[in-house]
Order: sequence, then C-alpha cells, then structure tokens
Amino acid sequence: MSKMVTRCKKCILPATYPDIQFNEQGVCSYCLLPVEEKKPSEKDLKTKIDKIIQSYKGKGKYDVVVGLSGGKDSSYVAYYLRQEYGLKMLGVNFDNGYRSEYAIRNLEALVDKLEIDLVTIRPNKSFLKKLYAHFLRKQGEFCSVCNNMGYLLIASFIWNQRLSLGYSPLAVGGWSKKYEYQPGVSVTSMPYFFKYLSPELFEELIANPFMEEKVVRSYMRLNDPRQAHIDSKERKELGDHVMNFIQLPDYIRWDVRKMPQLLKEAVGWQQPPDTHDSHFDCTVFPIKEFFKFKRYGLTQETIKNSVMIREGMMTRAEALEMMSLEQTEEPKICHSFLEELGLSRDDVNEQAEWSR
Repeated sequence: MSKMVTRCKKCILPATYPDIQFNEQGVCSYCLLPVEEKKPSEKDLKTKIDKIIQSYKGKGKYDVVVGLSGGKDSSYVAYYLRQEYGLKMLGVNFDNGYRSEYAIRNLEALVDKLEIDLVTIRPNKSFLKKLYAHFLRKQGEFCSVCNNMGYLLIASFIWNQRLSLGYSPLAVGGWSKKYEYQPGVSVTSMPYFFKYLSPELFEELIANPFMEEKVVRSYMRLNDPRQAHIDSKERKELGDHVMNFIQLPDYIRWDVRKMPQLLKEAVGWQQPPDTHDSHFDCTVFPIKEFFKFKRYGLTQETIKNSVMIREGMMTRAEALEMMSLEQTEEPKICHSFLEELGLSRDDVNEQAEWSR
C-alpha cells in the first residue's frame, strides 16, 4: 500500500476506503453526513437506563450478565455498573485460544476488585482452528468467528440460565456502534458469518455443547445482533429465545479517551506499551488489522479515530500521529498462527470483500 494516499481533509479516512467520496474541498462523504437532529438528551437516556436496570435488579441470583474480555470497553461496563448501581454481576469470558497475558491479568484483577463471579467458556480449540482456517481461505479474515461465536455462546448460556434458574437476567455489552462499527469492512454481522460458513462447520457448531441450536437458528436471522436490544424491532423477531440485552454505550457518555486512565486508577487495568488501547486482549488481532490494511488501506483505529475527530474528541493532527501505531506491516505472529492452522500465506484470500 503506497504511503502517498489521499485522505479526507477533515478526518483521516483514505480514498481506499470502500464507497468513499470527496467533495471539491477534499472532505469525505462520512464527514458530510447530516447530523441526527432528534437525538435523545443525555438526561433522558440516563433516566431510561436507570429504569431498565431497576426493573432487573434484585430479581434473581444475578442482576446482570456481562461479557468480559479484559479489554477496555467490557472492563468499563463492569466498573460502571458496580459503581453506579451496585449490581450483582456474573461475568462470562469467551476464551478463543488466543487471549493475551494483559487480558488475562486485567480480567483477574477486575473480577477480584469488583467481586464478580466469572464463567470462562472455551470451545474445543481444534474446532475454533477449523473456523479460523475456513474464513481465512474463504474471506481473508478470521475475526468474524469470535465476533459471532462469542455472542452466540453468551446468548446460549443465558438461555440455559433461564431454563435452569427460572429467570433471565439482563445482559449488558460495551460495543459502541459509534466507534466500533466499520461501514463497508465490518465482519460483525451474522448473515455474513453464516453465509460463508460451510454446511459441515455449521453442523459442528450447533453440535457444540456450549451452543443451543434453537438459539443459534433464531439469532442467525438477524442482520446485527449487537443492536437487538430490549427496545428494538429485532428483539421481537427472536421470540422465546430472546436475550434481554442492552449496549451500555447507547445510554451513557462513552468517553473512550478517558477510560484507560480511569480503569488503571480504579481496578489496576493495564495495556501494553506503544499500542492502541483497543483489542490488545487478543494476541492475533494484529494479523486481522494487517490483512485489513493490505485489503483496504486502513485499520480499525483509523475508522474509530475519524469518528472521534467528527465528535470533537480528537484533532486530526493527533489522529495522524497515532497512525504510527497502525499495523501496516506483517506481525511476527502471523507465520506461526497460519502454521498452527495448517495454512500457508498463499492460502489466505486477500481479494474477498468482507462486508458492503
């Protein structure tokens, strides 16, 4: 990818980004999108989440279930819910076989400090490796596996909680559509995941002891399960297999720049030096970012920082400076990861479109 790339004069999105357009002043089509006029106020959103939380608090063994990785966003969800509401939490951790040492240490420190009960779910690694290898061959990426497996595992877990304990706790996530969604290059949607999943791997998935087939078949119909929250139309489509679910960033100010220092002071949270504060919880995430850079000329951090520029949370100069941390070269772990999956570099499909 050439270093001489045309970029938006307001944010830093490059001309290589799918479907991007620029006006005569060099400002991109994402910066020119109209601002949403009828946004609920912060006060109204806080009142709304207060009401939701209180409707679940004290109704069962746990008030909420929180998916925890040891990363910034999920750690902040747990911290906020304990500080603001004093909730009894059950943490669920999806072990994808590639958790980083920082993620494990953060996870252990968090649950100890906040007194959270924790369940770690790890499907058979040979099955996960089959999934990773399949998507690398088919689509040139593998993060769609964890994006969807993690969600389906927690939804199945909560379904079983409902059957065994007689109640369904509230599930709270920390995925921010504003900062995490990547239009044109996203691999989070379930239709995308199931479209490229082979029939043989699908049968193996629903046979997994951590998965509930009825839950899987319900959720696979949704375009974006991360937004199937309790107020949504998508939630109604799930019928009896619904998970009572909200994303905390939909309701409160989600200041991603202040979170790392706050968590460091409150629960001893740490991140590796000289890295972005997102997704270091997975040791192989840099591989995905490198493949994305090769395919689209940008990484997830470029997209997130462009949004932060539009939100007034970061200057363009700061974002350009942070680009020195982008994964523009093949990480050392790439060779050993592919070798572990039984793949060569030539097996990776670098021409596939991820999501449009």
